[in-house]
Amino acid sequence: MNLIVLVLQAGPVAKFTMLILLAISVVTWAVIFIKWREFRRAEAGLSELTLAAERLGSLGDFAAKIKKFRHLPGGELARALLVEVARLRAEGLLPQEKSLFALWLEMFIKRLSRYLGIVRERELLKLRRYLAFLAVAGNSSPFIGLFGTVWGIMSAFHRIGLKGSASLATVAPGIAEALVATALGLFAAIPAAMAYNFFVARLERVEARLTELGELILLLVEREFMREVHGELVKEETVE
Repeated sequence: MNLIVLVLQAGPVAKFTMLILLAISVVTWAVIFIKWREFRRAEAGLSELTLAAERLGSLGDFAAKIKKFRHLPGGELARALLVEVARLRAEGLLPQEKSLFALWLEMFIKRLSRYLGIVRERELLKLRRYLAFLAVAGNSSPFIGLFGTVWGIMSAFHRIGLKGSASLATVAPGIAEALVATALGLFAAIPAAMAYNFFVARLERVEARLTELGELILLLVEREFMREVHGELVKEETVE
């Protein structure tokens, strides 16, 4: 209650500074909650999709698996790659000369790999949203609090000049305002800085998992085409 009274009795500049820091703190905690939920869902989905890509034997089975992950980064990446596979297949069928198949498949996988990089960066960009706010909040909040601190000390010296006395009753209100501003600045900055570093580390982990999932999908694609070519060769040998 004494703290509330102190804030209410503070000057307009001190109140405005505290209001800014309070707003930054509220938004910071909202961003922390949102990003924590996003990263938790993204990592859980990536773990399951990666396991499915390792264990399932065909693209058809994997395509059926990704439906429930379509709104997650891993699901979006897998869906985009499968759509691109279908589009590339429609553009160019398997070569008639089987001796050219290795070269055709190599070019196909290279093109698909480039598209994988584009989709991965697109999904990472979504996960980077609001992280810049945490960085700005963590860096700027202490300085905003420092401004409030300096202003409170200036108010204390101003009161000394008006009253001609340096008693505790004269100095205490200004010093209290300064300390409250400092505390609010740290209260806003510390969670923001810690959360930013935490989420950046998790972003790197998600990036690695997205790359792993993409490579596993490429292996599924290669396996699918190898089976197709093998089937064609078996048919030709049977006919002969």
